[in-house]
This record gives sequence, C-alpha cells and structure tokens, in this order.
Amino acid sequence: MPSIHPQMQSVLQKSSTLVAPYSITEIPLHQARELYVLERLFWNTGGPNIPSIMETEVKGPVGGIPIRIYQPHPDKFLPVLVYLHGGGFVVGNLDTHDRIMRELAFRSGCAVIGVEYSLSPEQKFPVALDEIKLVLQWLKEDDYTKKEAAFNIDPDRIVLGGDSAGASLSMGAALSFKEQLSGLLLIYGWFGLRDSCSVRLFGSQDVGMSEEDLAFYQDSYLNSQEDLNDVRLDVLRADLNGMPPSCLIASDMDPLLDDSTALATLMEQAGVPCELHLHQGVLHGFLHYSRMLDGAVSALDQSAEFLRKTFCLF
Repeated sequence: MPSIHPQMQSVLQKSSTLVAPYSITEIPLHQARELYVLERLFWNTGGPNIPSIMETEVKGPVGGIPIRIYQPHPDKFLPVLVYLHGGGFVVGNLDTHDRIMRELAFRSGCAVIGVEYSLSPEQKFPVALDEIKLVLQWLKEDDYTKKEAAFNIDPDRIVLGGDSAGASLSMGAALSFKEQLSGLLLIYGWFGLRDSCSVRLFGSQDVGMSEEDLAFYQDSYLNSQEDLNDVRLDVLRADLNGMPPSCLIASDMDPLLDDSTALATLMEQAGVPCELHLHQGVLHGFLHYSRMLDGAVSALDQSAEFLRKTFCLF
C-alpha cells in the first residue's frame, strides 16, 4: 500500500486549522459550500499575477453561464484552455479554483477560460454538460469579431480540461465536440467505473474522499441510476476513436485512480495519443495545494508542458 507523503500530511494539518473537519454527507449543502469556499481562500492566496482577467456570461438553458478569461499576454493572439472546476458536481466555483487557473495560464502561456457551470442537485445531469457545450459553441461562433477583439483568443485552438468532476464533464462534452478540440487535460476524474480496486482500497481511508462521499456526489448529480448507462457518464464504454491528444494526471491514493488508468489504456487502444502522470503519496484534490505541496507544482508543470506542446508554444 502507498503511504501518504509528509508534505500531504502537512497540508491536511493546515486545512484542519482553516475550517473544522466536516462530512459533506452530514451537513446542509449550503453550509458545505460555504466551508469549501472558506478553506480555499488560503490555498488561492499568492501565485502568479495575470495582467488581464475579464468576466462575461454566455446564455445558457437555465440562465447566464459565468465565465472568467485569464489572458497572460493580452497583446498576443493565444490558444485557450477551457477549464472546468472540480467539486463533485455540487460545490466549487470560479473563485475556489482561481489559483489553479492562474498557475496554468502563467506556466503555459495560453489563455484560460473558467466556466461556472450549474451545480447539483439544483440542476442535474445533463444540464452542466449542455452549458459547457454552449460555451464551446460560443467560442466557435462564426460571428467572432467582437470576442476576438475583446479577448484575443484563438477559437481554432482549444484544449478542454478540468479536475475531478471537471475532468468528468470534459470527457462527456468532448465526445460530441472532439473534432473541434486540440486536446484534453483530465485531472483525477471519474470516468464511469461503478466499482474498482482503487475505490475499495482508498475509499475507506481516514483521509481523502470516501465511498460515501462518492455516492453522495453521484446521487446529487444523477436523475436516476439509469443515467449511469449514458456514455457521457460512462465514457469508458464510449467510442474513443478520433479523440484529441490527452494528458491525464492521477494520484496513487485516490479512489478514482482506476478510472484514469482504465481511460488511458482505452485511449491507447483507440490510437489516441495519451500521457498519464501518476503522483505518489498524495490524495484526491491535491492540485489545490501548490503553496505547500511539491506534487501539486509538478502536476501544474506537467499540465502546462502538455498545453505548450499541444499548442506549439515553445
């Protein structure tokens, strides 16, 4: 069995001083969302300054979809990473993942667009997927002149990606958009496994994400268990032929580890260029902790290198 890295242990100790330990399955959801935001304030402090950060909305099925555009070089016409935040489909927003997006923009040199999709259980599957596709279509619209002038981003060079639930949503959206994407950046996502060795091994740990947490997130997101048969959720059963080059980031102590390794294997079998980076001794969600965790810095660098390689930004 892998053991937790001392730096990851220090992160857990620090987090316990930021908010009192809680279980998302045992407190009201509005309170869990508030605590999640509160804890992330510390982890989002510092990091690179991005010279241009703009916000706008895209019209969606249940209201406006807020997006945030990080432009590290406002004078350059840049390719873009469309980034979907994690949080089990039920927590998180643009602010909770602000430093991750700033780090990726700064380290890669490409623009980053964060999407604040609708959360569950207020909006269930497939509303968030529909919203993400609308944002991608907005980027690809023929009448692009105003957006091009305002944001200086290239609609013909797009990588779609995110962490955790955001990685799952990226894969679900990419299935119907794959020919228009340059790549996928998938960070410790859930890709459809209903049971796995990694869930059995690491879902019962005293730290990290539990099997009960996973069940709560799925129950909040799904209309019924029948949704699990949809290939936008069970992407491991989908036709992966023609998917764009992909980068997967995983943790060796994550209940979702087997989802990433299975997807990487299936992509390779389908002839999709795919790289898998496995990080030792860290837990699900470790990308947030670059203030204290070398593994998070390494994962950000690997992600940025993939973006630079995909967009030829050397």
